[in-house]
Amino acid sequence: MIKKFLQKNGLIIDLVLLACFVAFLAFWGQRFAVMFFGMITVAFIVLRRIDYQKHVILKRIILTGFGVVAVSFVIIEALVFTQLGANDPEEADYVIILGSGIRGTELSLTLKQRLDASLDYIRSHPQTPVIVSGGQGHGESIPEALAMKNYLIEQGVNPAQVIMEDRSTSTQENLAFSKKIILESGLEHPEIMIVTSDYHMFRSKYIAAKNGYAAEYGISAPSPGYLKPVNMIREYFATIKTFI
Repeated sequence: MIKKFLQKNGLIIDLVLLACFVAFLAFWGQRFAVMFFGMITVAFIVLRRIDYQKHVILKRIILTGFGVVAVSFVIIEALVFTQLGANDPEEADYVIILGSGIRGTELSLTLKQRLDASLDYIRSHPQTPVIVSGGQGHGESIPEALAMKNYLIEQGVNPAQVIMEDRSTSTQENLAFSKKIILESGLEHPEIMIVTSDYHMFRSKYIAAKNGYAAEYGISAPSPGYLKPVNMIREYFATIKTFI
């Protein structure tokens, strides 16, 4: 039934999907969700045109590929879920809050949630240095680190407690550049408390371990529910990239 429907209406569906992709691209730009939709659209257009009765080997290859993706997706998402509610009570040498975008000078909701999640720990550990980590990207009037520091100060955090790492553009750079700052202070094997979004915690701890920190603890900030599906899918691809 589905096969007959696609044979009859496939071209219309192709055109509708392509039109939606162009509209999304024009409205939202090259965001992950838009590009993922584009990838699915291209895959649908190509795969529905294959004669699987004629190309049996190709059919097996495609099915095997889907199987590998499905299994790996379940495994990686299970790993991500292990850290969704991380709230480690351990003492750390440094707190590192990872950036997540600003608009002009205004914090994104995700970044504000990360900063808010850090406040209880920071206030109860006034002697622990806090590194706010994030550079300046497209559409950002100032580095993320400066916006983060300003927000923490507005919440009553001592400015002297906050250190800015304002060059990074990725999680890898967040943790590598922060490590460099810590090494310059004379501490060679730091234990850190990472503050980031729940879906991002597993990968952040993994990258921190690869960067040679002595221990990686975490405080997971809640992330917007309406963005959770997109964030979890994006994290799947980002985790594979990190593993490779």
